[in-house]
Amino acid sequence: MTLLEALDKDLVKVPLTAADGRGAVEELVSLYAGKVGLPAKERDDMLSLVMDREKLGSTAMENGIAIPHARIEGLKASAVVIGISRLPIPFGGKEGTRIFFLVLAPAENPTEHIQILSSIARVCSSDLFVRMLQGAKTKDDVFQLFFD
Repeated sequence: MTLLEALDKDLVKVPLTAADGRGAVEELVSLYAGKVGLPAKERDDMLSLVMDREKLGSTAMENGIAIPHARIEGLKASAVVIGISRLPIPFGGKEGTRIFFLVLAPAENPTEHIQILSSIARVCSSDLFVRMLQGAKTKDDVFQLFFD
């Protein structure tokens, strides 16, 4: 599965309102949970898994991008939740993070997880594309960038 196959316009948040990394991830997990109807306990468990993975090593990359992710037991399909912040958020990298790609993948399919992460890294290797993402004003703007 690629990033484009995992994208859903309803899983894009512009702008993120959080002032810290945990808050940003929480916004994205909550967006996903609301979309699929997860109970609060499962949402909190998912947030814990993502943050536990983040403790192993920051997923912040250069150009203000971070890819927090987790493999989730029992998850039926992979999902990518995108958040764009107007201001840089501290997230463990050298610079603040403005673009977040939250990747949630079934624990039973590690290959799919790796394919999505790789797909994100490829698309974000373009400085122009990253600048266009940072300048997006709406979720429609973000979604359209991937399909133009």
